[in-house]
Amino acid sequence: MTYLKQVVILAGGKGTRMKEMTSDLPKPMVPIGGMPVIDHLIKIFNTFDKFEFIVCSGYLGNIIEKHYKGIKNVKVIFTGDETQTGGRIKKIEDYLDDRFLVTYGDGLANVNINKLVNFHKDNNKIGTITATQPISRFGLIDFNKKGEVKTFIEKPKLSDFINIGFMVFEKEFTEYLNKDSILESDPLIKLAKNRELFAYQHNGYFEPMDTYREYLHMNSLWESGKAPWATIEE
Repeated sequence: MTYLKQVVILAGGKGTRMKEMTSDLPKPMVPIGGMPVIDHLIKIFNTFDKFEFIVCSGYLGNIIEKHYKGIKNVKVIFTGDETQTGGRIKKIEDYLDDRFLVTYGDGLANVNINKLVNFHKDNNKIGTITATQPISRFGLIDFNKKGEVKTFIEKPKLSDFINIGFMVFEKEFTEYLNKDSILESDPLIKLAKNRELFAYQHNGYFEPMDTYREYLHMNSLWESGKAPWATIEE
């Protein structure tokens, strides 16, 4: 895949909703099956090609830097403890290729990277995000106007879509960013307003490691030998 060779991983957040694991460890370094979640993420990309990775670190970034010391295709750049997601990309602007992938350092998915990149190439726009329909955290109840319960629906897939990362951008996107930008806010909104943003639909697995519950679930999937992020969507 010579069209694109660079992946930016946003790995600077404090992981405040996972204090059980992140008081002395950056969230991307929290282990799944003994291996940091960010390593699982890099393996997903390496399934498709040999990429160069830029890790935008922040909170406890020295731990990430030490982990990748001597790894030639992984560059860790400290982008500030309090910097927002878009600001982190802006800070590494000078290191960016003309075209690059961006994703979050704590979310795993079996996205077909080749199809994503080809989708971006075919649409010839500044940006492409990957969208999926999330699974509800809760089971739902179906009942009639009288309140009589008809059935229970166990954690259904929701009808709306969310952005899960695994984004592709032309370097022109950095013109939409400043040092205080929240990637998911004004930059993407303005890109969409200018009709320069497409959404690649992912129908497979996606899970962020946002909570301790999700940490336990992802580890149980790994221990079962059926980790869904290890089998790429067709």
